Amino acid sequence: MLATLGCTTDQGVSRIPAAPIVTLGSPGDVLRQGTGPIELLGTVSDEWDEPQDLRIAWEIDEVEVHYGAADADGHTTWQLDIDSLGFGPHQVRLYAQDSDGDIGSDLTTFEVWGPIGAPDVQITSPEDGATFAPGTTITFQGVASDASTPADELVFAWESDRDGPLEGAISADGKSIVVAEGLSDGTHHITLTVTDTEGDVGSDSIEVTLADDVPDDPIDAEPGDLVFSEMMINPQVVADEVGEWVELYNTAGYPIEIAGYTFRDDDYDYWVLEGSMVVQPGSYFVLCADMDPSVNGGVPCDGWFLRDPDTPGLALANGPDEVVLMRPDGVEIDWLHYDDEWYVPAVALGVDPAYLDSGDNDDRSHWCNQRTVMTDGGEPGTPGIENDPC
Repeated sequence: MLATLGCTTDQGVSRIPAAPIVTLGSPGDVLRQGTGPIELLGTVSDEWDEPQDLRIAWEIDEVEVHYGAADADGHTTWQLDIDSLGFGPHQVRLYAQDSDGDIGSDLTTFEVWGPIGAPDVQITSPEDGATFAPGTTITFQGVASDASTPADELVFAWESDRDGPLEGAISADGKSIVVAEGLSDGTHHITLTVTDTEGDVGSDSIEVTLADDVPDDPIDAEPGDLVFSEMMINPQVVADEVGEWVELYNTAGYPIEIAGYTFRDDDYDYWVLEGSMVVQPGSYFVLCADMDPSVNGGVPCDGWFLRDPDTPGLALANGPDEVVLMRPDGVEIDWLHYDDEWYVPAVALGVDPAYLDSGDNDDRSHWCNQRTVMTDGGEPGTPGIENDPC
């Protein structure tokens, strides 16, 4: 670290080799980025040499070296730029070398964390103040980011002030989704809480109401009001018969009831959607071959279709095929053709969020394999939340 100097004598008196005494003050166990440089303080002394005659060096993480000096009182300082260090553990060692070449040192360790601040959290669906009919299954979606914690290490938790924790959330890559069944009637204050690895907590809240007087009755869709946004065509963790799913996105500014709509291809395969299926504005709706996440590969579902290659029923072909959504009166709401060059097995195929309309989502160049894993089965896909960009 410091070049060794030869031993000397002082007027014929032999000097017994002894290293300088070095003491380095601790800056604290945890240092935060964004707080500016901090001053490290050390003291040095030597049996023979004056403090200001000692050679001083500061070493960070056994790599970076900065040379300094001590004053007559043995004090030496160095400005440490916290923002230049990565997150995690670090060490600083202070060296002092006397004229005999003897070296003394002291070490301090600390961790660098991100800037002080909680994660940024947003509940993206449904809208604040939304009202649903009693017994409606509601899919809640949220996103979060943090300056210091990677997105896939954030911890998400959903809770209703009336019914308590909402269990079964699937969270990954800064996104979270939970399907809430059986919420009690009345107004719920829904909170999404996100905790980073440093214990900082951020949250967002909305209110939803389950009541008989739903203000905006769902109406029929017009062409393009609902578009196909994502598909799992060829799952591998489970069989096609239970693992296929298709996602719809509501581009309109009003809720749409799709009960009675036909989900079909261009040939003879079709299925008439059953039960109450309301797609809220700006929200995603996942149609599954099996509604049970313990069976279908961990996919949270909003509605069911009969997966059967025979009529009635519909299967997503692993070769060229179409998916069509049609109103009860025969008006086509969205149509999409794909082939086996569009996708790879065990990965969901999704349209870029920038092209969520009935014209752009027909273009193969706007679709890509998904990267985020939002299912317990481990296959990439973002059912019920915004797709990965292409």
